[in-house]
Amino acid sequence: MEEEKEKIIIFPKWKDNLEKKAKEAMEANHFEEALRYFEELTSNGVASHEVHTGKLICMMEMQMHEEAEIYCEALLSEHNDYYFSYLHIYTTLLLESSKYQDIIELLEDVFRDEVVPDLFKSQLEHIYTLSKELFEQESEQTFGEIIEKLKQAVIHKNDRQQWYMMKQLHSLKLSKDIPILKQMLVDENIHPVVKSAILEYYIETKPVDTIAIEKFNIHYEWDLNDVNSLSPSDFFSGVYYYLDDMESDDPTSYQMMQFVLNRFAYVYAPFLPEEENYQALAETLRYYVHMSYDLKKHADDKRILRLKEHYLNMIETSEALYSSIIDM
Repeated sequence: MEEEKEKIIIFPKWKDNLEKKAKEAMEANHFEEALRYFEELTSNGVASHEVHTGKLICMMEMQMHEEAEIYCEALLSEHNDYYFSYLHIYTTLLLESSKYQDIIELLEDVFRDEVVPDLFKSQLEHIYTLSKELFEQESEQTFGEIIEKLKQAVIHKNDRQQWYMMKQLHSLKLSKDIPILKQMLVDENIHPVVKSAILEYYIETKPVDTIAIEKFNIHYEWDLNDVNSLSPSDFFSGVYYYLDDMESDDPTSYQMMQFVLNRFAYVYAPFLPEEENYQALAETLRYYVHMSYDLKKHADDKRILRLKEHYLNMIETSEALYSSIIDM
């Protein structure tokens, strides 16, 4: 009995320690390490929504799509309060794997048989529409066909079609230096989100050492030799450092800040704030997500206040630009 009592006392500390380690590993983009912590938690009966979601994110980042799909299916079978949250993740996984027909059939059943909460309705409807469009386009497209459609999309200024074609190009797993992509990167008329998709292609395939880019009137020659991801992990961990209290005090707002920051980074990369301005960006995120938070602090000088106002405008811009192409 004494031994049983001791376990009850120790267990919360063990659980909190593992959850903290998992969080830190995720923020550092050490997803394999984070997954081990989450596996240990779930194998010992810790089955919170946060742990399940963290585990799924790690699997997705590690390209463990099949395992993540199976795990999602198990969670969906429980049909608990988080059913639609897991359904959103699951359909996003299927979309990443180009399983468009599966998504269409699944969501048609859901829309017919379930009352979808407003929080997820527009997201699932968007995934459904996007899947139908992509399924209709999926007809054994060759590289040449994709490039030709991409050229036409540029001529007709069809941003979403350009993004679709980049998705198709990614799926071919080529390593080619493609002239039209380099032209698009320096064309100020190309959507920033499309440019980010092009940059991801060059970062993943490394057909060249450097690439020229224009975004938001900034011109840059980017050395890709030491670049492994579109946005560096140091940027995320640096900003999260100033939001650490939110994870326990207001986890819902904290998760929303993570989503907003990810979209912000995707739109603006590689032109992200300097380390000395991470705190100002973090405080602006608090204000954006939780409007009762005061954007201006007594200690702020005019420069800091102007910087926060600038970041608020950048966040609003990134949200609009991201959602215009790939909001889910």
